[in-house]
Amino acid sequence: MVDDDATVRLERPGTALPPGPPPALQTGGGRLVILAAASGVLLAAGAGAWFWLGRDTSPTEPPPKPDTVALAPQASVASLPAPTPTPGPVITTPRVAPPAALSIAIATEETIRDHRGAEPTMFRLVENPHVFVSDFPNLDQQGAALNRAAALIEKAGAPRDRVLDDAALASTIARAGETPATYYYGHNYRGRDLERFFDLAARDGVRLTPEETWLHDQVARIRTLLPAGTEFAVISVPGVDSRVDESMRAAILHHEIGHGHFFTNPAFAAHVERVWREVFTEAERAHFRAFLQREGYDPGIEEVMLNEAMAYLIYTPDARFFTPAHAGLDDARADALRAALREGAPR
Repeated sequence: MVDDDATVRLERPGTALPPGPPPALQTGGGRLVILAAASGVLLAAGAGAWFWLGRDTSPTEPPPKPDTVALAPQASVASLPAPTPTPGPVITTPRVAPPAALSIAIATEETIRDHRGAEPTMFRLVENPHVFVSDFPNLDQQGAALNRAAALIEKAGAPRDRVLDDAALASTIARAGETPATYYYGHNYRGRDLERFFDLAARDGVRLTPEETWLHDQVARIRTLLPAGTEFAVISVPGVDSRVDESMRAAILHHEIGHGHFFTNPAFAAHVERVWREVFTEAERAHFRAFLQREGYDPGIEEVMLNEAMAYLIYTPDARFFTPAHAGLDDARADALRAALREGAPR
């Protein structure tokens, strides 16, 4: 599978859209960006959905607001207390993994989508047990946990060899025209990239936020649940609030799961890379790079480019988030590229 993550970005509420195609739903190493603020479309991925299909599972009518999902009694869910302004500790290496007895709840995409939590919760995806989903109550806590990692791993204009401190991160986000809440609407990263992030933070003495400390402990716990050397992915989804409605949450989750499959299934990643190289034309690759650069991705990271192209084409069948015009395609050519990405993809 391919490496990088994807993050989701929404168009600012109340901002008039310019003529032409709507802005895009952005995702990267941890970000999905919503291209348009249209309403009412829900991407509801069912429990049995599998990555290779990338089909639109949106119901014809919005579902009723789900109740909070009750977790099975045997599933112990790690949680984070309400954040405080007090900085978290500096994590030093070697890290000591939390007790393996504190397992991670296993859930379907549908169950995660319908979950509503007051604290960050880590889930393990039934459809692909190597994908772990960080479910945050809101965009603010998600950003506090993952913005600094996004800057290191894939954001344009940020260093790849060091972790930004609080002041440098705030400046980088401001230069991008974002806020800590909207820097990414969804995140996706390989486990090893997050482990490198925490190692560099420890090396440089960067003090972690409480949310980053929670994530550090979750990543260490995941390592105790998997055989040595196993690749895994950590993706994220924000909770429903005034900035993220239920259909946005569903679309963000589905998009990020596509990246999770890419990171953890080498055959799928190799297939996507081959299609990007052999089926996309050079002009089409250039259009996608330009589109993704506008969304804040580093166009010099080729894996991010092809990973995002895949996720937008087959995991984001919602016109509020992505249309072929955003990447300079017409509908017929977009359908041909989707077919190429699906054909021969491993189940």
